[in-house]
Amino acid sequence: MTNGNWKFGLAGLIAVAALGLICPLLAAPRVPLVDPDEGLHAAIAQEMVERGDWLVPRLFGEPYFERPIFYFWAIAASLKTFGMSEAAVRLPGFLFGMLCTLSTAAIAWRLLGRRTGLLAGLFYASMVLPMALVQLPGYDAPLVTWVNLALLCLWESEGERRKGKGGRMKDEGPFRLPPFAVRLSPWTLAAGMFLGLAILTKGLIGVALVGIAYGGYLIVSRRIRRIHCYRAALALTVAAIIGSWWYIVMARSCPGYLRYYFVGRHLLGFLTNSQPHGMEPWWYYFPVLVVGGMPWLGYLPALVRDAIDRVRSKTPATRHPGYWVPAGCPADASGNRPVLLLGCWFVGCTLFLMLSRSKFATYVWPVFPAIATLAAIAWVRKIDGALSDGARRWMGRIVWSTCLVGPLALPAVFAATRIASPVRYSRPEWMLAVTAGLTSLAPLWSWRRGRDRLTVALAATSVCGQMAVLLFCALPSVAGMLTGRDLADYCNRTRQLPSRLLLAREQVGSVVFYLDPDLRRRLQPGQITEQGIENPLPLPAWDTKEWIVIPERYVRAASRCYDLSEPPFEQAGRFRVYQRNDVEPRARVGQLDDRLLR
Repeated sequence: MTNGNWKFGLAGLIAVAALGLICPLLAAPRVPLVDPDEGLHAAIAQEMVERGDWLVPRLFGEPYFERPIFYFWAIAASLKTFGMSEAAVRLPGFLFGMLCTLSTAAIAWRLLGRRTGLLAGLFYASMVLPMALVQLPGYDAPLVTWVNLALLCLWESEGERRKGKGGRMKDEGPFRLPPFAVRLSPWTLAAGMFLGLAILTKGLIGVALVGIAYGGYLIVSRRIRRIHCYRAALALTVAAIIGSWWYIVMARSCPGYLRYYFVGRHLLGFLTNSQPHGMEPWWYYFPVLVVGGMPWLGYLPALVRDAIDRVRSKTPATRHPGYWVPAGCPADASGNRPVLLLGCWFVGCTLFLMLSRSKFATYVWPVFPAIATLAAIAWVRKIDGALSDGARRWMGRIVWSTCLVGPLALPAVFAATRIASPVRYSRPEWMLAVTAGLTSLAPLWSWRRGRDRLTVALAATSVCGQMAVLLFCALPSVAGMLTGRDLADYCNRTRQLPSRLLLAREQVGSVVFYLDPDLRRRLQPGQITEQGIENPLPLPAWDTKEWIVIPERYVRAASRCYDLSEPPFEQAGRFRVYQRNDVEPRARVGQLDDRLLR
């Protein structure tokens, strides 16, 4: 790659990452905060700003134990700087999404060269799951960034090993390197810093993923030495210093927190079904990876086929002259060690997450940079003409399959949301969805003419364009069905709150966030709570001024237990507001099956 070309590619990658930040921010005012997670995180960060307590996350004044502090800090800082708005809530997540793209490009660049790095960043930015999750930011966006940067620093630390004669790495040996001889490597210290930030972001999961990826690589490659143990101890010490102080503060403020979070959430969450996401089957992540990794995950079989063909033909993995490998970066004779690290990252971390009893789609997000980089390797080899004949045929089939299926994807999403919710799309929106879907056919034109670089550019542009259509056309309507903003607007308009508000099968976070400040200051613990519509209602009434609020989508299910044809109600957007003493006497059955309202 010439100097001008790679600079042009880097500028393009930064532009793609920036668009991933700018477009969602432009759409943010049209997309209300959604529950359960986004509204809850926003309400906790909002309370952090209003109370001035930046150490203990709270909701209704009660400590919140489910998540560490870092992401609350990020949202609270944004709210304090830019005001209480949707854009301010989402800005930290968008920024970390941009950093995820750039850090993916950086680690692929340092492992395998400029072109692979640029393609890896482009592929990551245009994969379905990272694009979708960054629209509703959560804790895993910063975690992905810290995992990427920690692995990059550990890889760079290998270049600092002392060299012997002839430029060969000197073997430390079992007795040649006492602990005090270990140099305080800046890269190792940086890796510890990023691991410490991962601990503040989501506990020990980031440390586990980095350890599995890099430790697995050292073990499989048979390169582990005493120096690696010392470096691991140094990095973990730095991580503990950075990450532990807040947990100590929480333990002093809230006795029992450490046992709850590290034993209950971490250990028992991994081994048992005690957590809310603990009932998923072992194969749960397979469809998440297949759908979330589209369209680039599909090119991994071509890379596997290329590796098999090389083994059969005893052909080493060649390095094209255009590859750029940093001086001092360890590599074996065949140049496959970076690929081995990526394989340990992808396979090892995925297997570890599959073994956990607690599973959720966002948990597997940190393996997507490895997927993007492996797909980039396949495409770089194709561009260089280094793929085996069998792998080229595989890649051709994959290109045709993804391009022919692509036109159906976006209209199918529109149709699914239309069926699952009362969302209505206008005729221009349907036409825009169909037109955006048809852009998936454009890469076939360049593929048939052998223009591989243009094929990649057109495919990434098509995927990003379809996501933009989804963002501006579908997401506002879908988010409107998952937010409590209508109910908060009703309370703000009437300037009243009940003694207790029982919200049927809805989280309360976004309701609290959208309340006016004077109403929020009057809230007491338990005054707004999620509640199943059951008979009898398990919570005893505090007084006669209590509300039962039922979203329109749950009215039919609630009518199986209560006669809702007679009680008066107020309409608050998508909610019906009933007085509790009007509803309870009209119970139809003894108890409502909780599954009806899921």
